[in-house]
Amino acid sequence: MKSIKEAAGITGITEQNIRYYERQKLLFPERNRENDYREYSEEDIRRLKFICLFRRLDMPIADIRKLFNGETTLSEAMDALERRLESEKERLDAALVFCRSIREPSLESMDVDAYLQDMDEKEKKGSVFAQIARDYAAVNRFEQKRAFSFMPDTPCGRPEEFTEELLKYAKEADLDMVITREGTSPRFEIDGIEYRAYRTSSRFGIVVHCEMTHPEDYLPDGISEKKYRRYRLISIILPMVLIFITANMWLIRESFQQWESALIFILLAVCWGAASFFVYYCYGMNFKG
Repeated sequence: MKSIKEAAGITGITEQNIRYYERQKLLFPERNRENDYREYSEEDIRRLKFICLFRRLDMPIADIRKLFNGETTLSEAMDALERRLESEKERLDAALVFCRSIREPSLESMDVDAYLQDMDEKEKKGSVFAQIARDYAAVNRFEQKRAFSFMPDTPCGRPEEFTEELLKYAKEADLDMVITREGTSPRFEIDGIEYRAYRTSSRFGIVVHCEMTHPEDYLPDGISEKKYRRYRLISIILPMVLIFITANMWLIRESFQQWESALIFILLAVCWGAASFFVYYCYGMNFKG
């Protein structure tokens, strides 16, 4: 057991801060029955080192407490911290750019109202685009959870094989999976969310597909079904647009010089549009499919 002075020397945290972390319910050292002094175990020292690490990363006290109490996982806490730091980075970058725009020699010559108005407009514009980016990222993360697939090591022709492959995949992906119904079209749950699974054959072998049975019940927070469909459509169509433009860049250049090339480009664009509409009809409009 270590005294508070020894704990401070080992961890580099001041005695004052150690007491503060105790008041914040991050640390629970024992008391010496004879003198009522705090005594810190090896586990307390290890926890103090964790606190030191997370505070140096600017993790809020409340998030550290949730992590210690098992209310959130380490990966979830790190994801939240990363988003917070990215947001702070954007704010600091914007402030740095704005600082460089102030070039008046004195306060008397500075039009503070104009600068405040300019700052309000930039913040309003930036907040709109930042929210769009956050919503789009949330939809993409949800899409990865809504449906996923993998190639099993066995054909999954029997229920026990299917179950074994699902549990094997869950273990490798660190997923908390519970099989609720075995079969060749089994049902299972991940973090309380129900999924169904089925298998298909491809030129490379058997593929197991897993989908939420009721994805409409688990939309990201703050995103309506209408907004979800819009962002989902963008995530489906945008890669196709980029591929189409990249693959036909030479034809785009030629279309500005010869009418035959322009006609070919228009026909290709029509075909691509029809294919995009088909994708939208199959995936964008059908929320559960």
